[in-house]
Amino acid sequence: MKPKTFYFLMIVCLFILGFAGPRADQKQEIRRAIAFKEDLCLTQADWFPYRLNVDAEGNIYVLSGKEQTFIVFDSSGRERSRRQIAKGQGPGEFSDFEFVFDKSGRLFAADWAQRRLTVFNKDFRIDKIEKLNLYGDQFLMDSEGQRYFLAYQILAKTRERNRVVLTRCDANGKILKEIASYEWGPRRRGDGTFEEDLYRIQLKYTLDPQDNVYYAFSNKYEVFIVSPEGDPIRTIKKDAKTRKVTKEDIDRLLPPSSSKSPYKYIIPEHVPSIAGVFPLKNDYLLVVTFEKTGQDMALAGDLFDGGGRLVTTVAVPRYYHWDFLLAPQKSKALVRGDYFYTIEADADEENFWVKRYKIVWE
Repeated sequence: MKPKTFYFLMIVCLFILGFAGPRADQKQEIRRAIAFKEDLCLTQADWFPYRLNVDAEGNIYVLSGKEQTFIVFDSSGRERSRRQIAKGQGPGEFSDFEFVFDKSGRLFAADWAQRRLTVFNKDFRIDKIEKLNLYGDQFLMDSEGQRYFLAYQILAKTRERNRVVLTRCDANGKILKEIASYEWGPRRRGDGTFEEDLYRIQLKYTLDPQDNVYYAFSNKYEVFIVSPEGDPIRTIKKDAKTRKVTKEDIDRLLPPSSSKSPYKYIIPEHVPSIAGVFPLKNDYLLVVTFEKTGQDMALAGDLFDGGGRLVTTVAVPRYYHWDFLLAPQKSKALVRGDYFYTIEADADEENFWVKRYKIVWE
């Protein structure tokens, strides 16, 4: 081949490759928004679903009402079983419980009031009962059986304030690492009364399918991502001025005033930054905020790519208790694969639904 011909072909190839590159990037850019398409809606007469989880087979588990009815639906929404959970201290009895599944399908039920962990097999028979050596909340388990909690520790010289600690334990309950912590609770004043934040700081956390830990404090727009070993992977930040607290916010959350109340509530100028974090496929992350979208039944969610870059803001189904800020509260929503599961309520909180949405990439 002559030199001139070779150079000419090289220029043509480079030109074609240069032209094709942006087109590939453009395709990637196009798939940078998500929508939520409802494909399942479950409801019951007079129920109050307040805990929700989904196993590896797509079965939906709901704990409902003060009477603690445990209902299991298959992936098509057909009810498979229901059982009344007895209150008490005997085997299989609970004051209340949070539940997760290990990779073999066993159900782990944490009863924090009794500091007891009950392990059920797939037939809902008790395999074993363990004593918990801490008091906690927001129970999660990774693929290796390691357990995560928000553990509560009473601060020295006070009975009112706690140190809330994101804690990782091994499969036998031994504490391995304290990942993050903050103080929570009322502050005693010199005159014997208390100061209480209307919008308390909360630690929001979750795990992704690779067992990486995502956590954020609600008052700052920072999401920390660490490996299962606790090594930092990435921190996502956003310069965001949150919306101002409205009278509606105050009326909804401020307890009834009383001259005899020992509590004085501190009302901030702005709402917190972060309401929830949800890892999605391909290292994308959905951060639900306390901003309004203009739609009554939608929340504002910021979508970040695998590099931590903000892609867009999307409308997220308004799951129940998303703005319950007076105490740490597990989000009434979760992501499993391509689906977003929620507990939702009407404006009067008289009717409740468990819904499943297909996460559609656009």
